[in-house]
Amino acid sequence: MPDIVVDYELLNTVAQKARELRTQVQQAREGRPEHTSSEEVGRVAATAIRTYYAVWKDSFKRSEEKLEKLGNLYEGVAKGWADWDFRLAGGASKQAASLDADLYATQKEIWDEWQRLVAAGHADPNDPRAPKPPPERPSSWTTNDGRGNTTTTTYEYGADGKPTKITTTITTSSGLSSTDTTNYRPDGTYDSTAKDVYGNTTTTTGQSDTTESGNERTTKDDFTSKTVTPDGKESTTTGSSTSVYNTATGNRDTRTSYTTNGPGEDGEERTVTGTVHTTVDRSGNEVVTTIEVNPDGSGTKTVETNGRTEEWTSDSADDDSGWEREED
Repeated sequence: MPDIVVDYELLNTVAQKARELRTQVQQAREGRPEHTSSEEVGRVAATAIRTYYAVWKDSFKRSEEKLEKLGNLYEGVAKGWADWDFRLAGGASKQAASLDADLYATQKEIWDEWQRLVAAGHADPNDPRAPKPPPERPSSWTTNDGRGNTTTTTYEYGADGKPTKITTTITTSSGLSSTDTTNYRPDGTYDSTAKDVYGNTTTTTGQSDTTESGNERTTKDDFTSKTVTPDGKESTTTGSSTSVYNTATGNRDTRTSYTTNGPGEDGEERTVTGTVHTTVDRSGNEVVTTIEVNPDGSGTKTVETNGRTEEWTSDSADDDSGWEREED
């Protein structure tokens, strides 16, 4: 299958243009037609102009509605792809910071040991095979595609060389943006604040512990998050996850279970339990399978493959059975 390439910047720009055109059509519909007096253009022409606006007024209204729907459609698709892209970029930034910290710690340990051997007279300081001192730890990293789209990540480190704070900000030329700031503590606790492309703000606190065995690094995480939408609706999620990262292959496998309390799409309060299975390979290919179950056992399954979404519904989602594909 060929790679899927979506220019969500173009989609978002088209959405903005559609809304601008809608505003122009609305202004034309609601504004007073110019040159409609008999003194200005004559009685026959004035009558024709007024008749034109009267006849086409409803058509203008329908055009406004279609342009609004078109804008919403393009914006929804653009934000959906951007949200997936931004989440992947944010995760990659945190992973890169962790790897850089591990690399620095290893190089510093080798250098410090060499210095100890030299000081004790057990090594020649002029030996051409001597290890090199570790490079300065990176404090920021920025990419710019030359078209106004940038990703900036800043790092802060503790005395042990491990990250204590990572902030990632992503902005695009058409105004899409997201930001995430996470603070890490030596005891494994952390807190974060993130704002996504939809304007939702999520604050999270948690406890994370990492163990290593061979090429596998396993991180277990217990967390509580509160999300506030732009219109003030709040939901709270508690859960736990286990993530296994293979340092040799670059593959990551994460399984998360959670419970969310908050308003549904209809605005009514509800409790939803869910599971998320995420796989990411070293090339950045990501598959996310989410199953959410309502108190009556019904629910939804969503599979995101590199940003492409497929959805199913079932009356027996709690048994992971009876799934029916939702129409596009």
